[in-house]
Amino acid sequence: MKVLLFISTLILIVSCGKYEKPFITFKSPEKRIVDGTWGCTKVVSEEGVELLIEDRITFRIDGTDSIFTRITNHSALSTTPQSSELDTISGTWTWAFAHNGNSNKQMMKISYNDSYIARWCHLTVLSNKELVFQDQSLDNATYYYSKL
Repeated sequence: MKVLLFISTLILIVSCGKYEKPFITFKSPEKRIVDGTWGCTKVVSEEGVELLIEDRITFRIDGTDSIFTRITNHSALSTTPQSSELDTISGTWTWAFAHNGNSNKQMMKISYNDSYIARWCHLTVLSNKELVFQDQSLDNATYYYSKL
């Protein structure tokens, strides 16, 4: 009985310690990220400046392709300067590779269809209602999203 309790506690600690904000869910990271549209609540720059942008992103898995659609006015993501006009960007997303052919589901590679830009994002929170990642390719800004 003690062994079973120890193993259960160990599994819980490992699964909850993967991201900054602990959570308990039986949904896979894929199901959590593709379950609906994410709306940006704020962006915090590397210098600590908080920005409010209009940004919605939807992730989906279509057969073997992992596709995203992003509607934004943020100039770091958009092909036009930040304005009231929204730009629709689409592309593919994948988890980063880890040792022995496994996936590192804390790092996401986002590739845009209309350019050769690929961005690496470090996911710090991925729960059923909240997504937080740091863009480590361009501006090191941290993006906070909630489920719409």
